[in-house]
Amino acid sequence: MKFSLKTLAAAIALAAAAGSASAAIDNGQGGNGELFFSAWDGATSYTYDMNTTIDAFEASKNAAGNLDLVWGADFMSGYGSWVANANTSSLQWSVLAMDSSGQRRILATVGSSMTATNSRIDALRNGVTQTQSYLANINGVISGNSFVVTDSSAATYAGKVGDKVFGSFNFDTTGSFINNSYASGLVFEKTTAAATGTTALGANAAYTDDGIAVRAWVDSNNTLHIAAVQAVPEPSEYAMLLAGLGLMGVVARRRSQKQA
Repeated sequence: MKFSLKTLAAAIALAAAAGSASAAIDNGQGGNGELFFSAWDGATSYTYDMNTTIDAFEASKNAAGNLDLVWGADFMSGYGSWVANANTSSLQWSVLAMDSSGQRRILATVGSSMTATNSRIDALRNGVTQTQSYLANINGVISGNSFVVTDSSAATYAGKVGDKVFGSFNFDTTGSFINNSYASGLVFEKTTAAATGTTALGANAAYTDDGIAVRAWVDSNNTLHIAAVQAVPEPSEYAMLLAGLGLMGVVARRRSQKQA
């Protein structure tokens, strides 16, 4: 029952977001910005409006059961078409969200080791401002939920945000084509930075749900996930387990025979 409640809550949140979808990614200037996915390969890029605000994401995470958010058919259509022609050996992708009303909240994937603190808060605020300007450029031309750029010099090219959010982060926020399952997925975290001041450092906190790490990945079917799921043994692991139990049975029988 616990899992079904979480799944239902997530479905309702995403359905509500999809129902209010518009050709614009909320950049958080009024607070509570939307999550967006970006991928680039050095020449072209793909940006997707996930139509889920920071508050809606956290509400889904805090609902009963384990978080299991999925962006399926709509994401698959756009990303699948783009990635089919992309250079996957140099592909980078990230999920970001931010706001700039009071204390800054920056949600980001983690592509490298994350420390407890981030860059100086003035640098983080600057990263938020530059990202919001980038999204303003995207919102001027986006139609529907996604946008493909074929010119890496364009202001709308996702690679301009880069692996450290315009250089404001002290860790890499991007993944690659191999981050295609929960096991190999990227940690998802929130950085907070005060609205004023310069010398203090931002604070990083990785999201967990019932003690399970929240991770983001794009699976082999080109479906985007942000979830906290229990690891399910692969068929090969089941086979090894059965083989080990069988071997233990053989050893036990031989010992009993010797004792007889």
